[in-house]
Amino acid sequence: MKSTKNIALITLVSLLVLACDWEYPQQKPIEEKPVRVKTITLKEEVFSEYKTYYGELKFSQATSFVAQQSGIVTTLKVSPGQKVRRGETIATYPPINHQLQIDQARIAQRKTEQDYVRQQELLKAGAVSKVSVDAYRSELEVQTKVVQQLQNINTIRAPFSGIITQVMVNIDEEVSMGQALFSMAKTADVEVDFYVSPQDINKVAIGATTHLMIADKKLEGKITKTAIQLDPKRKAFQVTASFKNSGLTFAGSHAKVELETGKLPSSIWIPVISLKQLGSRHYVFLVDDGKAIEKTVKVGQRKETSVQIIDGLNVGQRLITDGSEKVEKNTLVKIIQ
Repeated sequence: MKSTKNIALITLVSLLVLACDWEYPQQKPIEEKPVRVKTITLKEEVFSEYKTYYGELKFSQATSFVAQQSGIVTTLKVSPGQKVRRGETIATYPPINHQLQIDQARIAQRKTEQDYVRQQELLKAGAVSKVSVDAYRSELEVQTKVVQQLQNINTIRAPFSGIITQVMVNIDEEVSMGQALFSMAKTADVEVDFYVSPQDINKVAIGATTHLMIADKKLEGKITKTAIQLDPKRKAFQVTASFKNSGLTFAGSHAKVELETGKLPSSIWIPVISLKQLGSRHYVFLVDDGKAIEKTVKVGQRKETSVQIIDGLNVGQRLITDGSEKVEKNTLVKIIQ
């Protein structure tokens, strides 16, 4: 009887345990989702050292034109800012009564041309000698050149392709000898003059690479001139950098020049966004076996977007760049780039 009661008690307890398990099922552990990150493979790079200077932007070649004698401006085909091609007629300012001289020369030219034709016909008929015909031909050639010279007198053509920077006269204006007419500049190249301290001038060599930073443009150029004497007022040496123009149509403004002054030894450089700091300690996150690994590093030189690592990292390791702010030590990660 006691055995039967024990069996009943055990059965009741078992049912209660099963009921509890059914009402309170065991919860499954939450799976950790990997953080999506971007990485780069570390390698050694050679970086150039640059120094920044400021100077005035100018066109490499500019010239002004003045009247060689008095006259009246009859042709003026330009305005400030206008582009012109080499050989293009820009202005004419013939002397007063110049047209009368041209008309007289043309009359003489036409008469000689008629005489030359008549002499050719007489030569065919045997009435004149070839020497006589040749004389008329020579005279005609001379008179033709005279007409051309008269037509081109006080005519200014562009000596090079460029841009008109200033116009000082108007059409129908009478000008005197020596009066300024207009100026133009060759826009194919631009230059910047800047000054370098005596301590740095030995690092500046003709042909050294430099960059012009203006607006949203960055033009690569070369050092073309360095002064051999110190400017007494500035206590520095003047240096000229030349650049191939790429759409700049103005000058006279201040420009920023970056000058390469040397090369840094080959080393590992990382993006600034990857470097973390806690107190005086610097560290980064690498990827190893699908996890973020924290690594202490020693920092060298800094640039605007890069940092030199002189200890703590090796070539070939995968460095976390984008997403490094979301990870901690041993965080699961997924590389998306």
